[in-house]
Amino acid sequence: MNGRTDPLGLHAAVGRACGNMLVFDNSLSILNRTGAYHIAKDLTREFVPGWAGVRYWRLGSFAPEGLVRKIVARLMMLEINWLRDSEAFLIRDKVDGPAFRLFLDPLYVLRSRLTKNDIVLCHDVGPLTHSDLYDERTCSNYRLAYEKIRRVRPGVVFVSNFSASHFELLFGSDFRFLKTIPLYLRTELFDGPAEAVPSVSGAFFLTVGAFETRKNQIAALKAYRDGEFHRQGVGYILCGSRGAGHAEIAELAGTVPGVRLMGYVPDAQLRWLYANAEAFVLPSLLEGFGMPALEAAYMGLLPIVSADSALVEAVGANCLQVRPDYPPAIADAMWKALSRSPAEKAPTSRLLRDTASAATKERFLQQWRELLITGS
Repeated sequence: MNGRTDPLGLHAAVGRACGNMLVFDNSLSILNRTGAYHIAKDLTREFVPGWAGVRYWRLGSFAPEGLVRKIVARLMMLEINWLRDSEAFLIRDKVDGPAFRLFLDPLYVLRSRLTKNDIVLCHDVGPLTHSDLYDERTCSNYRLAYEKIRRVRPGVVFVSNFSASHFELLFGSDFRFLKTIPLYLRTELFDGPAEAVPSVSGAFFLTVGAFETRKNQIAALKAYRDGEFHRQGVGYILCGSRGAGHAEIAELAGTVPGVRLMGYVPDAQLRWLYANAEAFVLPSLLEGFGMPALEAAYMGLLPIVSADSALVEAVGANCLQVRPDYPPAIADAMWKALSRSPAEKAPTSRLLRDTASAATKERFLQQWRELLITGS
């Protein structure tokens, strides 16, 4: 485990089972710096080096950073956009026979040789099921990638049953295997003291997540506005990085009294926000797993989330489910959360904390060890 102790010998067992016949394709990390990046980084750190190799696009084991990473990311996407699923100039790995690769995102099977022995990690099938949330080139590339996966039928791992079920609806179940390994809570976020956010007092709702169209902050803002929560002295704080859709979200937020867009928030302040909010609001249009809701659950904060979504699955259905396309339903849920007594809040908070605490990195990595040992 890269210098860490391994009292059960599990890492050695994986090595004996797989030898050096496994290559992690971590091209994802060159381009994507969202939650998927952290998952890829943790998997690579746990299982590489020693018995497996790692590949960053055409750079081999060299992991670019800084300006070099940005330049390489552009070159990699130029290649994908130009050659797409062509058989010309595919990346060739030094693995043969029973060897296999783990692709940490479906997109990167396009420029690689894909075999039935391989494994593909799928976070969601959003570019296929929610194409209106992505640009056409992204959708086109992922359609080709998934078509290649459909033809070859390797093993596929999903981060939620929600993503797995949508994949099966599109492509069926005739693959080497389909397996769900749920993600885990990165508890480092909650280590350390909390720091109050200046000028924030009284009750408030909280949303944490990139300002993107798919996160559906527009509907949540309309629910807050139309519910007239500001008149009751209840604020609404939204935190996150800028994404596709930020300008529209910021424009609406600027017209609603009581709303505060904070952008990036230091961990100490984020801990304070989670600990002091009345409820967590995220009626997202698409989530592969639902990490924001799981973070809220870890702090015992009631999530208000999209019905029948990965967010619901992440918190074990201990939440208020709403129609994401109907702001009045979101407002009703916000009022319901606000009206709870301390006695009503306590048991729900305990259930939420218990659910989130069970989503450990150790459990996640153990399931991956077992999969890589058996190959299915």
